[in-house]
Amino acid sequence: MGSKKKKTTVTKTTTVNTKVIKLTYLQTLAVSQNLLKPEELETDSKVNIPISASSSSSFLGKNKKKTSATADTTGLKLKDSWFQPYFDKIRYTIGIRELTAAKYTFAETSEFVSVPFLSPKEVIKVHAIVDEYIPPQFDTNLVWIKYYIKPEGTDEWIQINPLNAPTRFDAAGDIIPKIINFNLPKPSIVASENKFNYTSEPVKKIRFRAVLSRPLDSNSASITPLLKSYRMIMSPRES
Repeated sequence: MGSKKKKTTVTKTTTVNTKVIKLTYLQTLAVSQNLLKPEELETDSKVNIPISASSSSSFLGKNKKKTSATADTTGLKLKDSWFQPYFDKIRYTIGIRELTAAKYTFAETSEFVSVPFLSPKEVIKVHAIVDEYIPPQFDTNLVWIKYYIKPEGTDEWIQINPLNAPTRFDAAGDIIPKIINFNLPKPSIVASENKFNYTSEPVKKIRFRAVLSRPLDSNSASITPLLKSYRMIMSPRES
């Protein structure tokens, strides 16, 4: 008897799979600035990758057939690339109900007067320290903030120059004092920036006053000097 030959059929199938890959934000920046080429994201090929195997038989139980398969892959190859906007932020909508455009207009002259500062002992010496801002467009040869002190119960304001300011002169050409002395004997030689003042009663309360001004031209109407802070140092009479 002649043996029955088995017929083997080999089938080769080519399957093309496509895949869309989204680059990260940093990769996108690198590609857009030519720091990274999309072709560098391709992968190497793989040969003889086993895939699922199966066996089958006829309904009569006579012929059995077993199949197995392997696959060769070319790896990931770039076919096309494009930029696609991707919005991953939360968007907020803000509505403005009322909108006003305005500017400040300052008076040509304004002033600030403090409450009385009380000392438990008689005050015999006063000086002041200020922190002020003068706009750079103002004439630096002029004084835009003038300072005064006044013992409570008197009517005369005494002009004083802050201790941390340069030497200044009043309208008469006299030096504006930085230290005001109350009810002290006047020595024969007096420092140029000392002033001696005498009152009928011991001084225990003193007010501080600042007069602010600006240039009179219309271009300076919205600009003003600023007095950020001040300190008034009062020295009491020793017991």
